[in-house]
Amino acid sequence: MNALKKYLFPPFKNDWKLLLTLSIPALLLCLFGLNQLGRLTAANFLAAESVKLACEFLFLGAALSLLNLLGLKNKWLTALLAFIYYLTLTADLVLLWYFKERFGAKYLDTMEGGDYAFLTDWRVLSYFAVLAVFCIWAVRRYFVPAPRKTALHRGAVCVAGLFLLYACNPLKLLPAPNDFYTSYLIPPSPVYTLNALLAKHPSARLDKKLPPELEQLAEQYNVFSAKNTGAGKKYTRVILIASESLSNKYLHRFNPNIPPQASRPLDELMEKYPSASLQHVTLSTLYGLTVIFTSHPYAELSFENGYPVSLVKELKKNGFHTAFLRGADETYMDEHLLFKQAGFDEVIGATYFETRPEYKDYVDWWGLTDRKLFDYAAEYLKEHQQEPLFLTLLTVDSHVPLGRLDYLGQEYEEIDEEFYDVPTLPRAFARFGQDVKRFLAKLDEQGLFDENTLVLITPDHPSYSNTPTNKLFKPYRPEFDNLPFVIITRTPVEKPLAQSALVSQLDIAPTVLDLLNIQPPKAFFGHSLFDTSARRSVFDIKEDYAVVTTDGGTRVLKLNSQNPQDRALIGLMTSFPQQ
Repeated sequence: MNALKKYLFPPFKNDWKLLLTLSIPALLLCLFGLNQLGRLTAANFLAAESVKLACEFLFLGAALSLLNLLGLKNKWLTALLAFIYYLTLTADLVLLWYFKERFGAKYLDTMEGGDYAFLTDWRVLSYFAVLAVFCIWAVRRYFVPAPRKTALHRGAVCVAGLFLLYACNPLKLLPAPNDFYTSYLIPPSPVYTLNALLAKHPSARLDKKLPPELEQLAEQYNVFSAKNTGAGKKYTRVILIASESLSNKYLHRFNPNIPPQASRPLDELMEKYPSASLQHVTLSTLYGLTVIFTSHPYAELSFENGYPVSLVKELKKNGFHTAFLRGADETYMDEHLLFKQAGFDEVIGATYFETRPEYKDYVDWWGLTDRKLFDYAAEYLKEHQQEPLFLTLLTVDSHVPLGRLDYLGQEYEEIDEEFYDVPTLPRAFARFGQDVKRFLAKLDEQGLFDENTLVLITPDHPSYSNTPTNKLFKPYRPEFDNLPFVIITRTPVEKPLAQSALVSQLDIAPTVLDLLNIQPPKAFFGHSLFDTSARRSVFDIKEDYAVVTTDGGTRVLKLNSQNPQDRALIGLMTSFPQQ
């Protein structure tokens, strides 16, 4: 005790109140993260919050010591630095809110080209004002410039404490997977982001043949074994509608809180035609579409290596013209280049539509309105009516956080219910359903919806943010975050779909090839939804870890794990075996 009084307490004599106060937002972030990750139990709360407080206190103490050593004494500058630090917590909060992931390296790329008009919203400005007032109040009340000797002493104690906490993390004593998820939320936001930037990610394995140990693992998880079931025919017109951010919770079929008339067009399609509720295995548009096209969970390795396997390439081999139409700017994140590598002959988006007189007045916000995108798709289908065509449409009106704010004079059937008379995602998806119904009717009128036409509807990824319509999603059910998938043909396919809870986005590509009687490539992780006997595994790859789910349970592993069993499984997830 005397040693503690002599060496540990003195350097914090004047600063412990400041450090404790500045640690509070991180504790709130940890609490929110536990809730978003579905790990908010009494034991997890007490354990994680205790360790988070210690970590944040020591980290801020080390940072303050460094600033003191650099001669920082000005309270206004200190408050400004605290405000900037809290912006990193805000980025963490937003990613946990929308994607149930922390702010990491892959999301830095998504910031370029975004619409930041929301920053002028009074609610956002109010939030920043509260942060600023909190920082100014805490610093002016508790900040006392420390002598260099005290700062050096404090810094040494904090660094030693952080090292000890890292080496002997008590959260590791929690049962799996709580040991992982609670530890995941502990590193301070800038530290987590820096680690994500500097971490060495696995490399793709592009060998033509898997080594024997991975062949055995592939058999265990039943991947690289997709097969056709004879469910399909030689469709020559394939239309994949990828709805931005749609998930089950916006459909009355799955969520009774959604008014029946709001989602009737989509619900009726799911009742009439074969449909499924799919688990998602990645988030954000580029990653979600890449998984859909490749049936491979490691989207980043797919597009970084020129798409070693792709549904689109397989269709091109079989004589299909391939085109990707989107409402947003096609150059966003270089997707016009990446999707051509995936096999698309053409990638057309907002920059093109701005050159067309009949479309340019409907380009606003994130891009071209969905209704006009569908109109152009019908035009494109008519032009290419005489050749096999694979057409992907990516809509934009339902982009988070609230969906399109201004529909530019386009009229819709209004839903006389709460949340549907102002911009919200529920309203956006109600209007998306109306646009889909209108599009299918137009195809029918123009003779483009015939026995050779296959239309598929599915989202690119779900959205977890419920603001400001949270009460529509209570009580929350896990299947709310699943993705609806519909197979629409002139004569509905009668063969039943798999009822497994483990059907996922990985199954879309093999299902399409099954419907077209095209042999799937070896590197697919998924299986046709018509293969009702296939054992399925869901590989959900996050920023720096993966969640692998089978009938036997769920396993969480870090992508840089050195555990031999984990390394083998990572080797499987990074493999792209060729035919």
